[in-house]
Amino acid sequence: MPRLSPHIPPLSALKAFEAVARLGSLSRAADELNVTKSAISHQLRALESTLGTTLLHRGGTTSRAQPTPAGQELLLAIEASLIPLGEACERLTMRRRKRRRMLTVSANAPFSSLWLAPHVVEFSTRHPEIAVNLRVFDDEPDWQNDTIDIAILRVPLTSSTGDMPDAHPSDRALVRETVFPVCSPLLMDPRTATPQALTEHRLLQEEHHASSSEIDWQTWFALLGAGALPDQNLVRLSSFNPIIGAAIAGKGIALGRSPLIDFDLAHGRLVRLFPEHELPGSWQFVIRLHPERSSDPTLIQFQTFMLERSAI
Repeated sequence: MPRLSPHIPPLSALKAFEAVARLGSLSRAADELNVTKSAISHQLRALESTLGTTLLHRGGTTSRAQPTPAGQELLLAIEASLIPLGEACERLTMRRRKRRRMLTVSANAPFSSLWLAPHVVEFSTRHPEIAVNLRVFDDEPDWQNDTIDIAILRVPLTSSTGDMPDAHPSDRALVRETVFPVCSPLLMDPRTATPQALTEHRLLQEEHHASSSEIDWQTWFALLGAGALPDQNLVRLSSFNPIIGAAIAGKGIALGRSPLIDFDLAHGRLVRLFPEHELPGSWQFVIRLHPERSSDPTLIQFQTFMLERSAI
């Protein structure tokens, strides 16, 4: 295999020269290459110094920069070599993209947006060879028709994963919910909060199953000894996402569900009230692999990563 000449100038300088010769302007070349005009000028001077000849007749305010005879010779050589080089690199990039493994994951809306999405981005950063598509499903997907590879399901804690009629051996418990009051730090200082102060604010009430008493404000007023629950203070919302959105905006106090709100707590958007009190959730999230692909290495890799994240 022939050896490359040691006299080949830096590729950046050759690209700068080609762009100026093609576009006729240092300014336009700088815009195309996303560098400054002075950087282009410096690269051209260095290239001409290296080769010992003038390559361009610099254009004035109204005329284009034009290659000298030496510059035209170099330009033809660049076009003959760098264009095929660019095409080869593009082909290799396209092949890599085609080789990327595709993985489609489903979860309900609150879990997807509040807990799962940041971890999916982290997984994708660590594994660029795997393209992850996150879809929102409230229930178990139709494995045959929904093209889902992994489902993260919210299931009652009263039924263990192994006892579920549609359980699969790949099912793994991911996270279990813990419930406690939270609000924006602008609404109430947790250091001075009292149970009686709850009656002075809007209480954000999530619609829930009768068995999920831990996310019912009636349960918490009794637990905290806050007296009678003022029903006129309740603002009822249908799901957890708007509850947390309103709490972050400082519009009321919510019953937060960890780990779904852990990011908001860590970044100070929410603060925990009465930290000595919490209730276990009556639901847990399990991660379930496609029944016919539970031994797929890509699925197992994603499952393992999420189980590690849930343990932190």
